[in-house]
Amino acid sequence: MNRCKLLVALALTVLFLNACGSSSDIFGTNSKQELQGTVQSVDTSSRSIFLTNVTGGNRSMLSSGGGSLRVYYDSDTTVSFNGNSYQVADLESGDQVSLVANENDNRLTAQSVTVLRDVSSGTTTSGNLPYGTTLRGTVAYVDTSRNTVEIDPFSSGSNVIVEVDTNTPVYYNNQTFRPADLERGDEVEIRYSSVGTNRVLARDITVTRNVSGGTSSGSTSSQTSTIRGTVRNIDTVRRTIEIDSASWISGFNRDTNSGSRYVIQYDTNARVDVNGSMQSISGLETGDVIEVQVSSTSGSTLYAQRLWLVRDVRR
Repeated sequence: MNRCKLLVALALTVLFLNACGSSSDIFGTNSKQELQGTVQSVDTSSRSIFLTNVTGGNRSMLSSGGGSLRVYYDSDTTVSFNGNSYQVADLESGDQVSLVANENDNRLTAQSVTVLRDVSSGTTTSGNLPYGTTLRGTVAYVDTSRNTVEIDPFSSGSNVIVEVDTNTPVYYNNQTFRPADLERGDEVEIRYSSVGTNRVLARDITVTRNVSGGTSSGSTSSQTSTIRGTVRNIDTVRRTIEIDSASWISGFNRDTNSGSRYVIQYDTNARVDVNGSMQSISGLETGDVIEVQVSSTSGSTLYAQRLWLVRDVRR
């Protein structure tokens, strides 16, 4: 009888120690999350921050929209920017922030908030960023089907493939865009983290020079336009598409005469949008009618950025 009591007491002691060592079983989950996002609003009555374009953290906690999240704060929450301390109420809509938050029973409470980019001044934080590394270069190609952006780095070396997702924010002129809005020739700064062997994921992308919108130095920038024409030849070795009966749909017009013939250069990863499905350019046939968003960055060469099949010659 006494031996049974002793065994029961030991079992209860082990159970108690396990409960103390892990708060997830009895007292609910309690873990630390690191995430980044853009401030949409601060609600001082509920003491919460509503974020959009959220990356990192527990993805299951995001709203049904996929990129929004409410994080609560308390009197211990710190806010810093460039070495200075602020109040949570000082945050503004559009500020880009990094947060360290405690998760307890599906509720996040911010422990610290670091402002990465102040929307009012347009300046970014100095010193080491709380995550990842920065890559600076020129956009060579955007592959929306594979969710990647190919970057020609300013430093020497071969092109770099950077992965993106639907929540990766692209910032330009205090506005937020999607990776799909990037254009060939845009100059960007990408903050990224390693997600595996030879794989990096963009946390956010800042456009420092918009190829369609000019430069701060006042030099003439490249322009983009959309052209429609009939496929006459595809050279998969030289990666060119020859179209004729062409007409300019939007943007710059290099030739006011319709029916002109053009040769357009494309990248190895280029795809054709066929009713929302991205397919290989080699599948195009003579007689197909296509629309191509093109840019001209050197001389008279046209570069394909996006392609759409308008009419299939077989149908």
